[in-house]
This record gives sequence, C-alpha cells and structure tokens, in this order.
Amino acid sequence: MSESAWARGRFLRARRFFLPFLAQLATLRRMRFSINWLQDFLATELSTDALVALLIQLGHEVDAVEDQAAQFNNVVVGHVLERVQHPDADRLGICTVDVGEDAPRQIICGAPNVRAGLTVATALPGAVLPGDFKIQKSKIRGVASDGMICSERELGLGDEHDGIWEMESTAKPGTPLAEAMQWNDVVLEVAVTPNRGDCLSVYGLARDLAAAGAGTLKELPKLEVGAGEPTLKAKIETAKVPAFTCIQLQGLTNGASPAWLQQRLTQAGQRPRNLLVDVTNYIMLTYGQPLHAYDATKLTGPIVAADAQGGESYLGIGDRKVTANAGDVLILDGDQMIGLGGILGGESTAVQEDTTNVFLEAAWFEADQIARTGQDHQLQTDARYRFERGIDPAMTAAAIQAAASLMQEYGGGEMSALKVMGDLTKGTARIAFDPTLVKNFGGLALKNSEIEAVLQGLGFAVDTSQTPWQVDAPTWRTFMTTPEDLVEEILRVKGYETVPAVLPETATKVLRGQAPAMLLARQTQRLLASQGFLETLTYSFIAADQAEQFGIGQDLVSLTNPLDEATMAVMRPSLLPGLLVAAGKNDARSLAVAKLAEVGRIFTQAGETLWAAGLMRQEEERHWQGAAPAPDVFVAKGMAEQILASAGVNLENVQTKAGGVETYHPGRCGQLTLGPKVLARFGEVHPAVLKAFDLPAGMVAFEVNIDAISGMQKKPKNFVVSTYQPVAKDLAFLLDADVAAGDVLQTVRKAVKDLATMVQIFDVYQGDKLPAGKKSLGITMTLQAMDRTLSDADIQGAMTAASQAVSKHYNGQLRDA
Repeated sequence: MSESAWARGRFLRARRFFLPFLAQLATLRRMRFSINWLQDFLATELSTDALVALLIQLGHEVDAVEDQAAQFNNVVVGHVLERVQHPDADRLGICTVDVGEDAPRQIICGAPNVRAGLTVATALPGAVLPGDFKIQKSKIRGVASDGMICSERELGLGDEHDGIWEMESTAKPGTPLAEAMQWNDVVLEVAVTPNRGDCLSVYGLARDLAAAGAGTLKELPKLEVGAGEPTLKAKIETAKVPAFTCIQLQGLTNGASPAWLQQRLTQAGQRPRNLLVDVTNYIMLTYGQPLHAYDATKLTGPIVAADAQGGESYLGIGDRKVTANAGDVLILDGDQMIGLGGILGGESTAVQEDTTNVFLEAAWFEADQIARTGQDHQLQTDARYRFERGIDPAMTAAAIQAAASLMQEYGGGEMSALKVMGDLTKGTARIAFDPTLVKNFGGLALKNSEIEAVLQGLGFAVDTSQTPWQVDAPTWRTFMTTPEDLVEEILRVKGYETVPAVLPETATKVLRGQAPAMLLARQTQRLLASQGFLETLTYSFIAADQAEQFGIGQDLVSLTNPLDEATMAVMRPSLLPGLLVAAGKNDARSLAVAKLAEVGRIFTQAGETLWAAGLMRQEEERHWQGAAPAPDVFVAKGMAEQILASAGVNLENVQTKAGGVETYHPGRCGQLTLGPKVLARFGEVHPAVLKAFDLPAGMVAFEVNIDAISGMQKKPKNFVVSTYQPVAKDLAFLLDADVAAGDVLQTVRKAVKDLATMVQIFDVYQGDKLPAGKKSLGITMTLQAMDRTLSDADIQGAMTAASQAVSKHYNGQLRDA
C-alpha cells in the first residue's frame, strides 16, 4: 500500500461527514423507526444485533436500541369481574380482576369509569411504569391492593387520564400487554450523516441494508389512482422547480389515523394529530419525499410555483410570519403567497379537523435553492432538510400515490388522477471508473466481479465493456460525481475494518518532511503541557466585536455565511478571545482553570499564521502553606521566553520592548523582538477586556509567533565547557529614567560578546538620593575565555568597552559599585 493510498484512505474515512454547505455540518439528523417498519421493505432473517452492526458498518451510527416490550414488563391484560365501593373512601372502588392466575387479584381503583366487564391493562407488582413509577403491594385506606389498573397516560401511550383505559381486545386475561397489542417491536435511533439524504427514510435505509447483504429489498406496491382531473389547476413558472405533482381527494372524513400509523409516528418521535397530517408525515418518513396537504376549500387556484419578486409575505404554519426575498420559490394561490416552496406551508390553507376536500402536493425542488432560502430565513424544517440534500425524483409519484391511497382507505372520499407537471426524470452523473482504484486508492484488494456486484447492488448501472468502466449513479445518490465517491461506496459496503492496517514504509520520511512550523507546534504543545497548561481547542470563528478588539490595525476576514451571525462572524485574528471565552465558561461552572493554552492558526487579510498562546491566573486551590502567588507580567514573559528557547532562539539576541499591545495593560506588557520582527507578546490582560468577558482582574497572557521563529536560521553549535575560571564584575550606571533596561543589556552584550557568557541586571534604584528623572541600573557580567585564564587587562578592557558603549548610546555615567 503506497503512501498516497494510505493518506487517501484516511481521507475517505472522514470524507463522508462533509458537505458543500458549511451550515449543514453542525448537526446529524436522527431517524427513529422500528424493525417491523423496516421489514415492510426488507426481507431479512438477520437479528436486531446483526442489523445494528451492519448499519454501523454502512456509516449510520445507531444511537439507541429500544425494546418496546421491555417497558411493559409485568403489565398484562386483565378482566374486571366485580367492583364494590371502598368502605372508607367515596371515590375508591375495590375491584376483583382476573389476570390469568389461579385466583383473581384485589386492586383498589379510583377511576370513575371502572366497572365489571371491562378489559383493562393491569400493572402487577414489580412493574415499572414511565416516570420510574414502581408498582408494589400496598394498603389504601386499610384495604390491600395487589396491582394497578392503568390509564393510557400512566402507560405512556397518550394524554388521556380521566379514567382507566377501556381496552378493545379479545386477548385472554394474563396475556402480556405488549403481545396483546402487538407492541413486541424494537425501535432503532440512527444518526444519518448530512451527505446521506437518500437514507432519510425507512425505505432508503432498507435499500442500503439490502445492498450490503442484509436481505432482499421488496418492490413497492403498485397503487391505483382515481380518474378525472383535479378541480384545482396547478402550474410551474420557475426553473427552480423541475417537477410538481398533485392529487385531489373530495368528500373524505379527517378523523384519527389508524392505530398502527399512530404507533409508527410515536416510534419516530412524532405526536399523532389527525389522518391527513399523520399520513403526510408517515409517507415522508417512509419514502423520503416531503408532501403538503392543503384544505382545497380555502384555495381559489391556480396553484403556482413561481419566483418571488421580494416583499411578498404570509403567515406560515406555527404562526411564523415570512417575508420573501427576491429569488425565493413561492407557492401561490392565484397571486396570493401561501407557502415558501419546499420549506414551510401556510397557516391559512392548512388542513383542519373538519377538512373534507384535500389538495395533495408533492414536488421536486432544486437543492441549492432550498438551502439558500432556508439559511436566509433561518427556517429549519424536515422538508427543507430533505430537499436541500436532494430527493429522489423517481420516488415522488410513488410517494404521493401512497399518501392518497392511505387517505382514501381510512378517510373515504373520491380521488382524482395524478397530475404531473414538469419532468420527473433526472439525468445522473456518468463516472469513468478504473476498478484498480479500489486497491490503489482505498487499500482493499477486490476482484472486478466483486466491485461490479457491490456497485450494482447499490443501484449503479455499470458498463464493464469499456476501459475505464462507465458507471451511472442512481437517481437517489445526489452526490456521486467522482471515482473516489465510488471507492468510498465499495469500502463502506465491504466494511472499513476489512481494509488492512498497513504502516507506510516511508512514514518516518513523511514526518521528517513536515513543515518546521508544524513540528515546532507539537514541541510547543508538549512544553506547555509540562508546565501545567491545559490545552484547549477553540473555534476559528469569533464574534465581530471580539475580532475588532483583538485585531487592532489588521484587515479582518469576515464570513459571508456564518454558522451564527452573533458569535461566529469573523475569523479570529488572535488566540486570546477563544481562551478568554473558555475561561469564562469554566468560571460559570465553578471550574476555574489556572492555566489554559492553545496552539493554532490566526487569520487576517494578509494570510494565516501559526501561534501559541497561554492564559494564566492565580490558582484557587487552598493549601496549608497559603495561597499560590499570582502570576504577573514577568511570569508571562518567562513562558514566552521558554518557548523561544526551546525552539533554539538565542535569548541574548532578543530585545524586550515595553508596551505596544493595546489588549494588554498599558503599563504591564511588552514584546519580544529580533530586529523588526515581533516574536512574542506578553503582559497583563487589559482590565476592560477582562470585564467584557466577565472575568476577574489579574490574568496574564502571552502569545508566540510559531511561524516567525520556525523560519529563523539557527545553526547548531557544539556544547563546550571552558576549563578556565569565570570572573564576575559589576557595573552601575546613572541613566535617564526612561531608558529601557533591556536595551542597555543588549548593548553591553554586543560590546563584550567575545568574553561575556552572561549579562544580567542585579539592581534598579530610583529615589531622593539621585537627581530627578534619573535611575541607577546595576549590571553584572560573567566573563570567561575558552582558551586562557583572563588577565587584568582582559577584564579591564571588557569593563571599559561596556562603559563606553552605555555612555555612547544612552549618555550613561559610570557610578562607583
């Protein structure tokens, strides 16, 4: 396996999580469905565990497996034989209930509708009902009660709680409730990644499982539709709607949907409402095609899909007022806006409990248009989520016919013929595919016949008579455009775990060939961790006001389509905002962290650069020896110097300049420079900045430009220890008070660079013993030669050179030591 194949293989494993639309990366859509629902379309003999394992292999994470029967353990069908009044409570009755045992049980019940002859759900001692309500033997007003007769609400089946549930069942007493009601089903919750719009339906998941060998995909039923044209006309007046279909049903009754349909919607996490709404939701979940049902009596027609001019408005379902932008796709009733196409229907034309005349619509909208419109209006709906990922137009007619058939079956009425406007055929991408890519690119050796079988199982049309193969994607795979896409599909079906784990032969060379800045970044991360810093990873996007506060004098990079306009509108010009936000979040949770650090990139119009930054505060842990000292500007400078030193920078050549950073305290900050190049910034964070982030005063920080120091030429030197005696000499200079001590040190080092191994400050004095505006600066020099013992002349020459240099550059006067 080559280096490139190994790297591409790693890319393939991550690739399925990304989309062209940045906003779509934030969430996964979860599909909830039952095994019985899945088996409507998949003939399989696999166990639930095997299906779960195969779903995960295919890239669909299974977040939950819920055995519905388990929640009804120790709940059985009971038959009330008798009810008599409780001797000590007007509202309680003593019921004798047959639960299929040798003798009936005595159960106290206060429901007003309990009576002899009812079939009821009976929770026996040991049952645990929703809300962790445990059933056990008890005494109520002195009378023993050996169980509980349940209402629908107590079983978690609905909101009805005014009386017990009067079951309509012929099951024998003692039959487990789940068995009697056919609730012995298993519900799966599957996370569908954003690029798999074809799997946002039970049928789509069944199709994927069948392709992986789980069983046989069943054919969709052939459904009959009515005769005659819909009384309402419809037309398309925009190229953004390739197809629009409709069916009209008249004279139906919109009551409750059948129990099996309500059960499936409940399994999917939705609340059943009425037949018309439930059917449209059920068909969307089953086939992946969103539909919309209009109350036809509230329409005048024609129903038109058209481009918005801008400014049109309507009240959407859920009382959401929407004002259209130019270019949006509108659904119009004549010239009146009644919906935002593919996203949200209107409140005024929505079906109600008394609706008898239904105009049912299923359309195919352009995916990019739906994504832009939904983002512009910040509307998140199930329909938008599916349309913007691309639906299967070949499913549109089948879905609307299935919906109309269910509505007629359970609501009656007369059905019109199916009216199709536009074209439901879709030309898919033809991909030139070399089957050797599966091994060379994906790292898995397969026979050509195996590759062909997998692609055909997934619905691809494969022409192997040509070289390379010509492969046509199925209509439901909207993102299949490249040979690499096909390799990913094959690896997904075969299982990524079947790809051999092979370490590249040149892994060491690859590591050595990495950019110096990246290697230095890793080294810096280890250094910071060794100094007690907690490494953080913060967002590269920050709020605009934060970016302006920390990007003074820089041209900032703003996002045209941010994930969140308020907090993620601009690329960060500094790492500090992220660290301050992290510190604030920790404080809000009473988890104050003394040291936070990050190594990452910052962004301006000039480009991006790699930096390291740290934020420090006083440790809050109590200790018998007293509180830990609070870090100050010198501690921050020391950490910055440690990073520079670890990178091989000679600190003797680095100058310290006070001030210069507006986000730090003006009198307690500085920069480390080498000529015109700024290597690091450090200091106490400005109190106003800390206040803006709701943080306490006294925090210090440092920032080091990793790219700047990695690009410096550093010649390796042999480590040599002199065998000759060092000599320490002190000098004290009278200087103007505004002369920077760091500049004086740098000047002395240059003057005596041949002999001085170390130059440091040992004393600074300002007071009434000196003239006004003056200070005394004490410097100690360690002098040592590599080839000889220093003579008096050598020592005196070094001291003279240092004195003359300070006098020349700063008008410094030598004082008596």
